[in-house]
Amino acid sequence: MKERLVVNEMKQPANSSSMIDYNSVIPLYEQVANALRADIQGGAFDATKRLPTEEELAEKYGISRITVRRAVGDLVEEGLVEKKQGKGTFIRAPKMHKDMNRSGMSFTELCAVNGRKPSTRLIEAGIKVPTDARVLEWMDLKPGDEVLFIKRLRFMDDEPCVIEENYFPKQYSFLLSMDLEHDSLYRYLREEKGFEIITGEVILRIVRADAKIARMLDVSRSTPLLGTWGKVFLSDGQLLHVCNQIGYGENFEFIVR
Repeated sequence: MKERLVVNEMKQPANSSSMIDYNSVIPLYEQVANALRADIQGGAFDATKRLPTEEELAEKYGISRITVRRAVGDLVEEGLVEKKQGKGTFIRAPKMHKDMNRSGMSFTELCAVNGRKPSTRLIEAGIKVPTDARVLEWMDLKPGDEVLFIKRLRFMDDEPCVIEENYFPKQYSFLLSMDLEHDSLYRYLREEKGFEIITGEVILRIVRADAKIARMLDVSRSTPLLGTWGKVFLSDGQLLHVCNQIGYGENFEFIVR
C-alpha cells in the first residue's frame, strides 16, 4: 500500500503502457501482469520470445522492481512464461501433443499436427554392430550381427526437440541413399515402397540429461526428459526397426489409452 501511495505521486513515464492506471484500486503488480499478458497474446514478443528485464519494465511503468517481480511471478505460476537462469524470462511455447494411440506416426507428422516446422541434423548413418542388450534381444541378433544405424537430432521450429536413434535390419541399407536430413523415412517407406507401418511395444522412462545430451538439446544438465524405446513393424508382422528417443521435455503432453 505504501508503494502505491508513493507511485501515485510520481509523474507517469511518457513511455509507460496506457493500460496502467496509477490511481486505480487495482494493485500495480496485477495491472502490469495484465499488460504483459495482453502484449504476449498480441504477439509483441514473437521475434525473440524474451520479456524485457525487471529493470526495463520498472522504468517503463515507473514502479519498483519488486512490483515487477511479483507481476512476472504471477505469469510464471500461470505457465505463461518461464525463467531461464542467466538468460532471462521467456514466453513458454504452447503444449504440444503426441497421441500414443496413433500408430506409425513419424516426427514430420507429429510436427504437422502441432503446427510446427520440422527439421533434422544427421549425426550418424551407416552399418554397425550394435551392443545395446535391448536392440540385440528385440532384433533377435547374434553377437557380431550388423544393422543399419541412423542417429538424428530432430528440431521443431528450429529448436532441438529429440535425439533419435533407429536400428534397421541390414537389408534396409538402401535407406542410406536417402537425404536423411531433408526427407522423411516414413514418407519414403510408405509412398515409395508401399509399406504399412505399425507401432508395436513402447517403453517410456524418465531420464536426466548428461553433459552430451544437454548440449545437443540446449537444456541444463540433469533436466528430466522422456526416454522411449519402441518396436515398429510392417503390416505382415515383420520388424521394421527399433527406435530409441530422448527429449520432448515438459512442453509435451502424451495421450495414452
